[in-house]
Amino acid sequence: MKKILTLIACIAVVVWLHSCAPTAQVTSTGGPSIDQAQAERYDGPKARLAVGEFQDKTAKGGWTGGWYGMYGLQWRQIGEGMRDMLTTSLFNSNRYIVLEREQLGEVLAEQDLGESGRVKKGTEAPIGEIYGAELLITASVTEFKGSAKGVGGGTRILGVNIGGGVKKGHIAIDIRIIDTKTSQIVAATSVEGDSTSFGVSGSTWVGGSLPVSLGGFSNTPIEKAIRVCIQKAVEYIVSQTPAEYYRHK
Repeated sequence: MKKILTLIACIAVVVWLHSCAPTAQVTSTGGPSIDQAQAERYDGPKARLAVGEFQDKTAKGGWTGGWYGMYGLQWRQIGEGMRDMLTTSLFNSNRYIVLEREQLGEVLAEQDLGESGRVKKGTEAPIGEIYGAELLITASVTEFKGSAKGVGGGTRILGVNIGGGVKKGHIAIDIRIIDTKTSQIVAATSVEGDSTSFGVSGSTWVGGSLPVSLGGFSNTPIEKAIRVCIQKAVEYIVSQTPAEYYRHK
C-alpha cells in the first residue's frame, strides 16, 4: 500500500511541475509554422523593417496612462524595454535588416555635425543615406498581470506582487505588421505569455539580460512571461512576413 501511495505522490509532483512551466499562445494562425521557417539555417535575402512604439492599452483601474502610471512612473519605460527586446530578437533571427528608429535623433545629429564642416573630411556621416523601412512592427500591451500566493516574503513592484511563494505572470500584446508604402496591415495577431513557478528560477527564452526598465522583474514569473511572449511574437512575425519582402542583402 505504501508503494502505491508513493507512486501516486510522485505522479502528482510531476504533473504539478509540468503545469508550472511557462506557456504562450497565439490567438490567430496562418502561413508556414516557425518550425518550417527555421528548419534550415537562413542566409538568404532579408526584409527591411523597423519596430515602432509599444503602447499601453491596459488602462488598469481607470487611471490615465495605464497601470504603470498609477505608481508615478511612465509607461514608456516598460514599453521601451519590451521594444528593445523585440528589436534585438528580430535582429538575431537573421531574417531582417532592422533599422534603428528609437535613437534616430542621435543619428541625425551626427550627420548634421558632419555637414557643419567640423568633422575631418572623409570621416563624416553623409546625409541622404538612411534606409527606409518597408515594414513597420507596432505593438500594444493589452494585459500585464502578476500575483503571489502562499507563504514567503513578497514585495510589490509597479503593482505586481513578486518574491516568495507560488507566483504567476501574465502578459498579452497585440502585434501588427504594416506595409509602410501603402499603410496596409499585412498581418495582425494577439500573443499571450503566462508563467507560473515556485521560487525564482531563470528563464530560457530570448537570451540576454533584461533592459534596465524591466530589471525589477528579473528572475520572476513576470520576466518569464515577457520573454516567452516576445519569443512567440518573433515567431509570428517571421512566419507572416510575405516572401516578396525578403529581397535585401
